[in-house]
Amino acid sequence: MKGLDYTKPLSLYIHVPFCSRKCDYCAFYSLPLSAVDRSWIEKYVSIILKEVDALNRDYGKAYRTIFIGGGNPGILGYWNIRRILEKAEENGMPAEVTVEMNPENISEEIYHLFDIITRISVGVQSMDDSVLQSLGRNARRRDNLRALSILSSSPFRWNADIITAVPGESFERTLADIDEVVSFSPGHISFYCLSFEEGTPLIEREVPVGEDDEIEFLSRGWERLRSYGYEHYEVSNFAKPGERCIHNQVYWNLGQYVGFGPSAESSIGYENVISMRENENLVAYLSSPALTCTPLTGEEAEEEYLLSSLRTKDGINKIEYSARFGRDFDSVYSDAVSRLDRDTYISTPLTFSITEKGFMVLDRIILALAMDL
Repeated sequence: MKGLDYTKPLSLYIHVPFCSRKCDYCAFYSLPLSAVDRSWIEKYVSIILKEVDALNRDYGKAYRTIFIGGGNPGILGYWNIRRILEKAEENGMPAEVTVEMNPENISEEIYHLFDIITRISVGVQSMDDSVLQSLGRNARRRDNLRALSILSSSPFRWNADIITAVPGESFERTLADIDEVVSFSPGHISFYCLSFEEGTPLIEREVPVGEDDEIEFLSRGWERLRSYGYEHYEVSNFAKPGERCIHNQVYWNLGQYVGFGPSAESSIGYENVISMRENENLVAYLSSPALTCTPLTGEEAEEEYLLSSLRTKDGINKIEYSARFGRDFDSVYSDAVSRLDRDTYISTPLTFSITEKGFMVLDRIILALAMDL
């Protein structure tokens, strides 16, 4: 693959564009089964197998991580998930292999994938039926309870997603969701505010909670998760020791990854970064998958690095920054940093990172730094 840095690790993302029904808040590309010819699923799997096979032969090594997301990968069925992952693991087992699953698609059959999967990510979102209905989720509380029970008894590492700041939801409801999910002992929890995206049914009928309430939802949730021993290692992610998501850390460190499937994104290269995107829709993808390649300028790559790295507790490694961009971080950003509130960041000779208070105003901090690029 032209532009790939073969001296650096490579991760693989596979986007599954199918779901039983599209959640009312979802802006990711996917199609409900009611809008899909069932034969498209098998054709999609065949194309993915060919794309992965070509990348296997080109790269020639085990991937750092593999992540199958969507949409709802469970729509493919366990057999097709196995076919894809067996192909993707032909050059060796990655450090982490994650599959997203909706609660209603999780059954004990998933145990049969233990030899090729290391991690499951389940979209719980809420344990309250009224909140789930408001979000347009297909699953209900009973589905969440069954899925959590299966995963808590399984050999997998696993993550649960929880959404907060849903209009009409109380602070106590969010804390109750955290308490109940934590009782099943997930190693990792993704906890984030409901996003209102253009073109979704949600934005047409609901009004977001105010900024003050959003801060209150987050601060109470963060405090509760910390009290259970979860490390707040990224703006929206919490992990027990040793349970951080390796694949997401590839994104946050602007590492190399290739994405296959409609609308999937890729980023390859190290000093010279190339951004790529697959065909935007399923019909075009099934007709002829094609990656659109866009080389980033040095400034664009550095801005991407700021946007992603500063989301994490670890922040920016100044030595890595210098090696990648040929500049000294402190020399470039000292003026911008001096204008930030002192309790929103931590700067050492080796790192620059954002505090939890800084996470609340992260967009403002990144904008302030980007102005000095």
